Amino acid sequence: MSRNIRKEQAAETREKILEAAKSLFAEKGYHGTPVREITRKIGMGDGILYHYFPGGKREIMSVLLRESFEHRRKEIQQINRVIEEMDLRDAMMTIKRRIYELFTADMDLTRILFRENDLLGFEEAEQLTALLREQSAIFEEFLKDRHEKGEIRDLDFRIASRQFLSTSLHAIMSKSVGIQLLNEPDVYKYMEENVDFTIDLWKNP
Repeated sequence: MSRNIRKEQAAETREKILEAAKSLFAEKGYHGTPVREITRKIGMGDGILYHYFPGGKREIMSVLLRESFEHRRKEIQQINRVIEEMDLRDAMMTIKRRIYELFTADMDLTRILFRENDLLGFEEAEQLTALLREQSAIFEEFLKDRHEKGEIRDLDFRIASRQFLSTSLHAIMSKSVGIQLLNEPDVYKYMEENVDFTIDLWKNP
């Protein structure tokens, strides 16, 4: 067997372990999922899991959170770049839509983040929290810039930014816990209505 094939097989096994663990953590909780159940799900022995993740469940969770953080950080940075040249409404719709889709694309991990309060002890979970705070600060500066351009009136831009972003998080949280106040595509219609309502509140008299 060639070295490249062995590397590919190792990468596939590692990914299977991560996906199985993520699915079980989302369904049964981090503490409610024993290592044996993860390995049983993929039809392998416990030794295989510890070969790839010597730190066991904690290391698996850290890897899941870290990789999610890296992916979402890159996507949010891309969002911030593309909205700079958009008009106000398009920019706000892009933020709402992309953040919603970014978090709902992987509902297992999103459920883990919302349901496992003790994950706040993981450094990677704290990084995700910091990322959302950073996005709020960036959007605050975006609003200040649009005010200087005469597109919106003078506001408490910090509160305005947090309030706007919180409506996106509300939709994500509702879906993650199974309380569907809105069903797609209604959620996108709601986003448009929310953006239009917000712009009406923010626009110059």
